[in-house]
Amino acid sequence: MKISTTGIYSATAWIALGLVVLLISGCGTKDTEARQVVQKDGTAITVLDNTAESVYTSLKLERIDRIDELRGMDWIDEDTLVVSRENRQLNPETIEGEARYPRNLYRYELASASQSALVEGDHTYGSAQFSPDKRHMFYMELYESTGMGYIMDMASGQSVKLDDKEFMMDEGVWADDAHVIYSDMEGAVKRADLKGASEAILQVEGARAQGAVQSGNVIYYIVGGEAGQQLFAWDGDTKTTAMLSENVTSVLPSPDGSRLALHKRIGPGKVELLLSDAEGKTLSTVASGMQVFGTNWSPDGSKLAYAVSENGDQYRFFIMELETGEQTEVLGNNDVSDQLQWSPSGKKLMIPTGELKDNVYKSTTYIINLS
Repeated sequence: MKISTTGIYSATAWIALGLVVLLISGCGTKDTEARQVVQKDGTAITVLDNTAESVYTSLKLERIDRIDELRGMDWIDEDTLVVSRENRQLNPETIEGEARYPRNLYRYELASASQSALVEGDHTYGSAQFSPDKRHMFYMELYESTGMGYIMDMASGQSVKLDDKEFMMDEGVWADDAHVIYSDMEGAVKRADLKGASEAILQVEGARAQGAVQSGNVIYYIVGGEAGQQLFAWDGDTKTTAMLSENVTSVLPSPDGSRLALHKRIGPGKVELLLSDAEGKTLSTVASGMQVFGTNWSPDGSKLAYAVSENGDQYRFFIMELETGEQTEVLGNNDVSDQLQWSPSGKKLMIPTGELKDNVYKSTTYIINLS
């Protein structure tokens, strides 16, 4: 399988489809006036209200690569991905009259489009992500909405199971080079080491913790209840817990831990992407829509990538520069299947998309190359 020759676009050719005009308000690390962003030749040109002066961002789109039939998961290095695809060497399962093949995990080289197996078998595997030092890969054996977690040693290719019980398929992230943190089905937040041994770090009484992530010695997690979904922070040094914000559906700390990217439900059919400090105090509103998904910080914390949908179906994809607050649309009118992923250098952004057509799910991965 090769990168589609019809799916490699220069920035100029892509923008030639039409200038993209965005009306953005309240973006950046502080409150700003409404602004108009015009994308031209891969550069976002920002025109502030009541001024004739144009402000050019440093973000420039070099090209977009499209990879068909592969679902990108994470970067192994600057030029190599871990991807999921159907393994048609195995026997399919017939579901609603359609042949469904197990999806397995593969190493994909961008330059040569070559693939090699990482995890193959009769089950479907996904949710793959690499430790910060790239020496280990967390992944899941997936069922419907749950799965079993594993950690693979990339040097030996050997995997260990994290737990004897299933947990939700959207749980599990690296806390550091040597630990994965996740929430189990009983409400506990657990941490597993590279040998698969797991321990409960904290227990939420009467509810289930969700979306646990760690930044330094602080663990952020979300609890749903009568008051809605609330964001909590647990300090590993003092062993104390504080409620930071309400109606939060997702939290992602910046690489240096100074800021949080929050998805917050503000009403029926409306979600906002907010930036807050580490204590949950809102700094700015980045975007809003019926859905916001896939948000991720660049490795140096200077940029934020995210996807916004106005209708709950098709998404538009943006990169915001934190220093200026300016936003550039890099891809439009696609569904999004997983979190957006930055390459180690921060010069490439992987956007995994998918479409259910004729009862068959088709994956396409885009690589946004920045100069």
